[in-house]
Amino acid sequence: MRDFLLGLAFAIGGGVVIAVAQTYPTMPSLQYGPSLFPSLIGAGMLIGGALLALSQVRVLAARRHAPEDPGLSRYDYLGLALSLVPCALIVFYILAAETLGAGLCMLLSMWLLMLMRGAKWWLALGVALVVSLIVTLLFSRYLLIPLPEGVLLPQSLAWIG
Repeated sequence: MRDFLLGLAFAIGGGVVIAVAQTYPTMPSLQYGPSLFPSLIGAGMLIGGALLALSQVRVLAARRHAPEDPGLSRYDYLGLALSLVPCALIVFYILAAETLGAGLCMLLSMWLLMLMRGAKWWLALGVALVVSLIVTLLFSRYLLIPLPEGVLLPQSLAWIG
């Protein structure tokens, strides 16, 4: 039931992201605009969430006709909380990027996600640092999309852009 509800929530969230992204202005000189990446992410959320929800429909139907198992009736609140951490990190990024900067928010988010998956802290920190620098470089230099620098470390990544 948990996976069905999460899939449904992600599919609805993806639809909302696509709808909001379509309201972004387009630039007359470009084939794509600021709505491209949010639309791609929203489409991924919509398709992935729908596939997850649909895959659980058959499981739920099979459980409906199976005898009740007392071990299955307990709800896994810890698993549900852990599965909502990526959504909480997206909210964290939206709220903190202007203050902390996009690079630091990406670094913290990736580091936490890798620690949750059991990576060693030093390896997770190194990978998160390299990936956040690469993403910042790609967005600022090649896609010409300015990311929030934050007020804590302004101009600290000026050498990238």
